[in-house]
Amino acid sequence: MTAARTVKKPQAPDALKPLVAKVQTLRRMVPALSDEDTWRAFLAVNANGVTSTRAMSEGQLCTVVEALHQAGAPRKAPGAKAPARYADTAQMAMIRALWLELAELGAVKDRSEAALSAFIKRQTRQDVGRLFPSSAAAVIEALKSWRARVTTASPPEVPAL
Repeated sequence: MTAARTVKKPQAPDALKPLVAKVQTLRRMVPALSDEDTWRAFLAVNANGVTSTRAMSEGQLCTVVEALHQAGAPRKAPGAKAPARYADTAQMAMIRALWLELAELGAVKDRSEAALSAFIKRQTRQDVGRLFPSSAAAVIEALKSWRARVTTASPPEVPAL
């Protein structure tokens, strides 16, 4: 007789692991929940009687996250800053100035930073934050050429009556 061989299947990574980690991080930010009994009671109240984050569904974990925010946990991590959009270089200042000038001339319909970023991405295939000086120079020249075309274009003729 041959022995039956069991093959272990690789386990799928737990999709809720980041959410559980967020709950645990937020828990440490609320001093009132440092006691284990208080924490379990808090979970039971906010997750329909479930007292273990590993046993919770995604919806229950989201409810607990919201309850932790209401209990005093900050919505953003302390010290977290918004990433800088662009490097503040002379070239980027020139690019922005040309972009806004084209917007004033009516050549650019959307004068936002997002539209400028999309324009630069189309021109250079690089993100604005990682723009090489040579690529920035090419963008400046493209914007100057665009400005020259706009300013030298003759206005449309109006038919005489």
